[in-house]
Amino acid sequence: MIQSTLSIRAKLTLISTVFVIIVVSLATLGATRLLMIGERTEAIERRWLAGTLVLGELSNRIPRFRLVGTYRALAPDASALREVDAVLKDRRVELEDLLREYADLLGENIPRTEVAALRSALDAYFVEHDAWVAADTKGMLDEPARRNSSLHLLYRTADDALDALTEANKAESYAEVDATDRLVTATTITMVIASVAAVLFALWMMLRLRTHITQPLVAITRALSQLAAGDRSVQVPEANRNDEIGEMAKAFDTFRANAVALEEAHEATRTAQEHAQALARHDALTGLPNRRVFSAALQAAFSSAHDGTSSYWVLMIDLDRFKPINDLQGHPIGDLVLCETARRLTEVVRKTDTVARLGGDEFAIIAKADQADQLEDAMRLASRVISAIREPIFIGAARAEIGASIGIARCPADGADPEGMLRAADIAMYRAKRDGRGTYRFFEQSMDEELHAQAELEADLRKAVADGVIRPHYQPLVNLKDGRVYGFELLARWNHPERGSVPPDVFIPLLEHLGLIADLTWSILRQACREAAGWPKDVTLALNISPIQLKDPALPTQLLTILRQERMSPKRLEIEITESALVSDLETAKLTLTALQSIGVKVSLDDFGTGYSSLYHLREMKFDKVKIDRSFVQSMRENKESEKIVDAILSLAKSLDLPTVAEGIENLGVQEQLAERGCEFGQGYYFGKAMTAVEAGALLKGRQERRRTG
Repeated sequence: MIQSTLSIRAKLTLISTVFVIIVVSLATLGATRLLMIGERTEAIERRWLAGTLVLGELSNRIPRFRLVGTYRALAPDASALREVDAVLKDRRVELEDLLREYADLLGENIPRTEVAALRSALDAYFVEHDAWVAADTKGMLDEPARRNSSLHLLYRTADDALDALTEANKAESYAEVDATDRLVTATTITMVIASVAAVLFALWMMLRLRTHITQPLVAITRALSQLAAGDRSVQVPEANRNDEIGEMAKAFDTFRANAVALEEAHEATRTAQEHAQALARHDALTGLPNRRVFSAALQAAFSSAHDGTSSYWVLMIDLDRFKPINDLQGHPIGDLVLCETARRLTEVVRKTDTVARLGGDEFAIIAKADQADQLEDAMRLASRVISAIREPIFIGAARAEIGASIGIARCPADGADPEGMLRAADIAMYRAKRDGRGTYRFFEQSMDEELHAQAELEADLRKAVADGVIRPHYQPLVNLKDGRVYGFELLARWNHPERGSVPPDVFIPLLEHLGLIADLTWSILRQACREAAGWPKDVTLALNISPIQLKDPALPTQLLTILRQERMSPKRLEIEITESALVSDLETAKLTLTALQSIGVKVSLDDFGTGYSSLYHLREMKFDKVKIDRSFVQSMRENKESEKIVDAILSLAKSLDLPTVAEGIENLGVQEQLAERGCEFGQGYYFGKAMTAVEAGALLKGRQERRRTG
């Protein structure tokens, strides 16, 4: 207890000294903890973030090494092989350097198990790669292809090991961040407790000295009590004095300011939490309600409709032509287009309607139906939406034009539950897209039945491709000068046990949609190689390649692998492509076709005269042959315009020294007319429809016998 003989100055000096010690302790504690937090943050940045960057670089370099290995299979000569091998060696050194850099960065914190697994997988991959290179160098036929399959599996193993290491690195970095968060929390709690303790200690000292301090100090104590009670507007008395009491008043005024700052920080935290809750209910990009809120609104509308109090329309909206804008003009432009679309949708609906973004370029509307004119009401709303979205969007110098396809379902008539309602609107939307886009369709039960039928057809088609029941048929390719069959075009035919013969124009587009067109192409080619093995070696096979396959840089390697495995010369194969396949990426197509031609495969331009016919394509692509579309050939005798087009194509091809093949020859007169005009080759029903391998073999044998006897 402080003795009463002490003066007020001495007592206040003692109190001030104790208070300063507490403040200094708090400051020291805070500074120490902040230093620890800073060191941990610096360690996260220096070690874990840098390690993540190195792993990202590894994930880029390993596929590059694999891609360069693919180029090796296409190298035309020894000089190119040496260049590729040199690049492979450099890429391997870069991978080793990156692994060492990662180990140096993390030191003792390195995920040893995952690093060892990655190193082991890479070593196994490099060993198999060296064996593949050795087999290819020695000229083995089957060994490189077999090793290439094994090499691909080891590449996937290495890629999986790198993914595992990345996840381990991520987990360790998250653990370090969590530890730092815990330190921050502990520091905050410690500072709050210490501050409260300091305030309580000061109050206790003031109470003990109450009888020895004059009225100004009593007023200060009263003000502090009000401050402790939560009155942040209280003014501390005697703050303008220049003695010890004035200094004390100023110190407590500083404390009041700190308390206000703490409250403001708490309010900022609360505001941030409210903002986070808003983000959980709204789309972060457009500000519209998200799928979660839309689902709740749809459930409420469905319940209200079932009660008989009202009915609703559900509109599913998918943007037309948005993907090209997003891909070609960039995601920032695409995001601005989505935001503008959201704004326009909000303007055309009523305030009582719900507009939501479900994800990507899909939006949805729940609109209460007008009881007096429900159908017309929905049609007017859909028309307003289409008109609003159709208007051009100007973003700086960029101009974006999109459209909307809308599916409309009535609640509750078109669904047994909210999910069924959404599905019905989705089905109607896809019907609108199929019917030409930029329009709307109401849900009908037949759409659902058609969708089920489509799903069954897709399932049957998947099974047919997997089982190899889609067989190659052969349509003769004939030399118009001597009538000799010099080859066959491969045509896929599917004979379903229940559906019967399914037309190619039905299942080929479906295969492209399902991503199975490459599987069918390689299956048809393998079967054809085996069936044509006993035919004369100068008989060629013409294979159609889809635009999707032409975008795959691995196409030449895959094709060459199959030809080697089936022991068929690349010179017996012709690839047919349409000009539409060249439009999306001409440079990639040019590289792919040049690689095919370098190994002996011929490349023909199919259906010339339709679509995107261009002299630029003929000049740039160096085709081996041009095929005249059947529509001109079949009508040339009755239609002078078609005859002129055929003459123009033949003249152009002759000037470019390109052989021509006329499709759709169905009678002798057309054959003679084309031959007189200088067309070298032809195909059509006059020479034979698509036939089985047995029939094709018999045709070849019969023509050979007639030539010998003739």
